[in-house]
Amino acid sequence: MVVKMKNSLKEKLVQGKSVFGTWIMTSGLDTAEILAQVGADCIMIDIEHGSMDIETAGRMVSLIKPSGTTPLLRVAGNDINLIKRGLDTGAEGVMVPMVNTREEAENLVKYCKYPPAGVRGRGPGRAVLFGSGGGDPEYYAKANDEILVIVQIEHIEAVENVYDILSVPGIDIAFIGPMDLTLSMGLYGQTNHPEVLKSYERVVDACKKNNVVPGILTGTGGIKQHLDIGFRFLLGGIDSNILYTGAKAIVDEFKNLDGR
Repeated sequence: MVVKMKNSLKEKLVQGKSVFGTWIMTSGLDTAEILAQVGADCIMIDIEHGSMDIETAGRMVSLIKPSGTTPLLRVAGNDINLIKRGLDTGAEGVMVPMVNTREEAENLVKYCKYPPAGVRGRGPGRAVLFGSGGGDPEYYAKANDEILVIVQIEHIEAVENVYDILSVPGIDIAFIGPMDLTLSMGLYGQTNHPEVLKSYERVVDACKKNNVVPGILTGTGGIKQHLDIGFRFLLGGIDSNILYTGAKAIVDEFKNLDGR
């Protein structure tokens, strides 16, 4: 019998299902609210490369949660202060870029977990409504089990060390960043190059051996391919790109009419 989780995204992954989510790069709260209604399993709020600050990210988390979509957060690095503040927004998972060694993975897990499993500070963040007495009364007791810990495998060094990295207890998802990976391999943008595909397969195999979910950045035309390779946590569709391509398409339609 599968134990019911508050984190619906983690529950789906534990059940062996594949999931799909979108990205937020801009600071628009309205955008977060709109994307939360499209039916995605999750939304990754990107404060590594995105334009929002931590306060805005926290407000996005609060807007997304009531929709049933799981809010996740990518922080700027494997730093206890960034991860602590990120999780205090109430996000239900944290993604950390450029995890290239076992030691870095061990630190990441410790930063995400409350003692005795880790070193996360028990501060009154948004998840418990800032210590006001509201919020989730079971947060501290269940956060270690509910929070998704996501390592990014986006450098050839990480691919080479992936079996050691994913043997660290507490990692839930290994997420490939294809563009940075191809850059580190001297094959920038060649995401279907045979050597790059071998790297994907190596990561998927390491995930299977360590009971970790494999994930990757995907897009239109690549979703089936990535599912067929074995990825189960897919993210695609960046808010800024969706807005630009949608608006440009209708403007181009107007400009291309005869006589205009």
